[in-house]
Amino acid sequence: MRPVLTVLVAFALTAGCSNWSKPEIVAASPMAVTIKTSSLSDPIDAAEAHCQQYGKKAVSRGGVKLGAPAYATLYGYDCVKP
Repeated sequence: MRPVLTVLVAFALTAGCSNWSKPEIVAASPMAVTIKTSSLSDPIDAAEAHCQQYGKKAVSRGGVKLGAPAYATLYGYDCVKP
């Protein structure tokens, strides 16, 4: 019985965190992009894809942890000419 409970708890935790693993653009312009994601990942690929639309590359401004404990981070990127 215990292994079944462990599997169910692990599945519930993984399913609950699935929304955090995908980066979410919360603000964007041709000059910058702000992306919210889990604290365990860096959304540089999403930032590069956004800036590439304008012929630019993404340069990180860093991240700000959200909440306590911090399960999500808000990352800022500038879009600059290569």
